[in-house]
Amino acid sequence: MNPILENIYEQPAELHRVLDDLIGPKLGQLREFSRIVDLAGEVVLTSMGSAFYSLMPMYEAMLARGMRNVSLIETAELIRHPERLSGNALYVLMSRSGESREVADFSRMLSDRQLSSMCISMTPDSTMASTCTYSLHDIASYDKIVCIKAYSSMALCGLMLASMLGRTTPDPKLVDKLKHLFDWMEAHKRDLLRGFEDIDFLASTGSFYLLSRSQGINMMRSASLWIEETAKVPANVMSLDNFYHGPMEIIRAQKITKTATTPVLLDACPDGRSRMIWRRINDAAPSSLYFGADPSAPAAFRFLLPELGLDASWMMLGQALHFQLLSYQVALCRGIEPGMFFDEGWVVT
Repeated sequence: MNPILENIYEQPAELHRVLDDLIGPKLGQLREFSRIVDLAGEVVLTSMGSAFYSLMPMYEAMLARGMRNVSLIETAELIRHPERLSGNALYVLMSRSGESREVADFSRMLSDRQLSSMCISMTPDSTMASTCTYSLHDIASYDKIVCIKAYSSMALCGLMLASMLGRTTPDPKLVDKLKHLFDWMEAHKRDLLRGFEDIDFLASTGSFYLLSRSQGINMMRSASLWIEETAKVPANVMSLDNFYHGPMEIIRAQKITKTATTPVLLDACPDGRSRMIWRRINDAAPSSLYFGADPSAPAAFRFLLPELGLDASWMMLGQALHFQLLSYQVALCRGIEPGMFFDEGWVVT
């Protein structure tokens, strides 16, 4: 089996394992770390690449809880502007390896300046984990190539930390819903791949436009990374509403241009306007993909997301499975072995 597909298929079981670890052996640590975050005058979430996207659900969950002292900033920007670092802030880093240049360098910078830091990593003896003030170990098994389980399991760790703010024990209803989600992923992963195998235009598309709203934009940023990284196809990300203010011309002009652009909608925050925009997109470019809860939404291929009663930040864990499988299938359709890289100099194993 291709290693990326193998890692995708391992993901639901690994998420179960990480959740059980967080609410079991690591509960005391999780409780203490959430207390430290809650007491911080300012919280800065930071990373690079896929791990930066893994922080987005945590960021959204903290905002949803009413926190306004939290920001999400690429580590490279913090390194370029050390004058902006605050002695009142807790810096929360996230990295699979803990050895990516920016996070390793930044963790040393924080230590040298005696600034408070916390990290989430799959590598507990890494430079980042060894240098940060506090370190939480994500026990998911290591992905063989790109971040698959790493994306979802580190996002889960961040979300669980955020969910413990102001609590001493995990919300049992939340835990049950998460386990139901992971069970759904396990039960449907092969059916989902078969659904992507049925799409007849993936080999001919020249690019994707990944559209959504609100927190769905964050999921689409991750989807863009997987598609571009795995299948070598450009994938632009934009809000559905902003797409209608200009870039819609790319879709309307497909009859007079040679480039085929595939519109993809993750239907977050649907309303009358979003339905109108998506209908017009499909009228102009019927080779489209829809991900959402509306079985009547126009699309060439429709993938219905489960209704599990989880907030949008948590549902990204299940949505990720869809877009990881999409990126895998796009690569196959274009004759590319998923996980093949022309330059692996940037990859930290």
